[in-house]
Amino acid sequence: MEFDALGTALGRNRLALVQKLISLDIGTSGAKAALVAQDGRLLASGYASYETHNPADYRVEQEPQAWWRATQEALAQVGARANLAAAADLAGITLSGQMQDLILVGADDTIGRAILYSDTRSRSEAEEISSRIGADRLIRITGNTQDASSLLAKWRWLDIHEPDRLAASRTMLFGAHSYIAWRLCGNASCDHTTASTTGLLDLGSNAWATDLLEMLGLDRQRLPRLTPAGESIGTLSALAARTLMLPPDLPVFTGAGDLAATTVGVGAGEPHRFYCYLGTSGWIASTPPDSAESSWATAESGVFTLRHPDLQRVIRVAPMLTAGGNLDWAGAEIANNEGYASHNATAASAPVGSNGVIYLPYLAGERSPFRDPNARACYIGLSNQTTRADLIRAVMEGVSFAYRSLFELLGANAEKLYVVGGGAKSTLWMQILADVMGHDIEVVAEPENAAVRGAAIIAGRELGWYKTYAPPDHFPVARSYQPQESSAAVYSSRYSIYMDLSLQLRSAFGKISDLGISSPPPA
Repeated sequence: MEFDALGTALGRNRLALVQKLISLDIGTSGAKAALVAQDGRLLASGYASYETHNPADYRVEQEPQAWWRATQEALAQVGARANLAAAADLAGITLSGQMQDLILVGADDTIGRAILYSDTRSRSEAEEISSRIGADRLIRITGNTQDASSLLAKWRWLDIHEPDRLAASRTMLFGAHSYIAWRLCGNASCDHTTASTTGLLDLGSNAWATDLLEMLGLDRQRLPRLTPAGESIGTLSALAARTLMLPPDLPVFTGAGDLAATTVGVGAGEPHRFYCYLGTSGWIASTPPDSAESSWATAESGVFTLRHPDLQRVIRVAPMLTAGGNLDWAGAEIANNEGYASHNATAASAPVGSNGVIYLPYLAGERSPFRDPNARACYIGLSNQTTRADLIRAVMEGVSFAYRSLFELLGANAEKLYVVGGGAKSTLWMQILADVMGHDIEVVAEPENAAVRGAAIIAGRELGWYKTYAPPDHFPVARSYQPQESSAAVYSSRYSIYMDLSLQLRSAFGKISDLGISSPPPA
């Protein structure tokens, strides 16, 4: 193991005592900490949230320091249930988190806020890059179409609009978990899954696309070290150990970006299982048996090819920029923040089909099955008979329609779709999803913990605990849902209308964007 090479006797002695890992997931809405046993059990967990900032249209930012404070709070909750400071059976800390963020690190800490994956301010820069390099050439190098959400365009945006901020930085990080790893051990690194979301990785060679950066005049010296998922990147610093009340010199494992960790955590780290992640953002993904370049993205496919924790494999994913975040928005603006249980009860009082109301879930643009940063959410079919219950249920149905379009885009022929993420806790939403998809839905036990479970499996495989990325008995199913014939028939006709509207309104979305409408300042 790499931490043997680090020369820490404590790390070597722990190897014989390995039974547990601390797993951290730095998500879009908050940080989760968990103590995970070798057999996959979550022995204790904690969670703390943080704020997302939208200072202007198309801009989405977070404070990296808020991630660190939330990590401390979540770990303190775990520590209240388990004596971590005195634990002799801890193998280390493993990580996962939101990917495709742009985080500038200076001498002491970050410089300004992190620019998140859903930020699409760099649309003109994306067009410039595509024109200069060529869209097909970008796909051949990176494995994916590059647009305003890519780090390639955001880096170019900083180069043009905030050169002083960029010049003050020493390195860049591209995932929230990479920032936390830096706080834990002082080393700047990036796992290959996260790197493959950025537009900065040569997917074929698993190396930074330095030639591409040189063509665009971007300084490759700011890139972090590429580190395979699961590898140890250092040990917990004395300062971090005191701050977090953890044993000193604890090995810190790279882990992987949230999509890879979730893929492994739901049992799809090996081929032939499709799953749906329903969180603030969302996706449908699988590990295909064939990772040949011929299966990579085409210009408008909306399917991403990401590097698997096993560097000889890929993960195929069709993502949504905003999934459960649509219900968060509707709950805040329509249902007065009455809480998740109340939203479900309200939606359940509306009929199947929401009395003809259809919702398009594009609050922050969309990536798949079409790419359009100008796309926006909307309700179609409102009348003077429309109720709040119709509006809330229509959001659940609209998001489910979007997932069906992703499933079809991937050409999935699986009989079952496994579901994880916070949205999977809603029994109503899961039944709607089964009816819309026309397939059985299997909710993985503790669906909100898939990423921390997956990060632990990735590190555990490096430690020699597991032979594959799908160890037996690690993925129990909590609930199953079968399509109801009458509801599925209603949704089949609604889905056809939904797909037509998605296509027909794209021109209107572009015209609305051209108006330059922005939110007025608060009174």
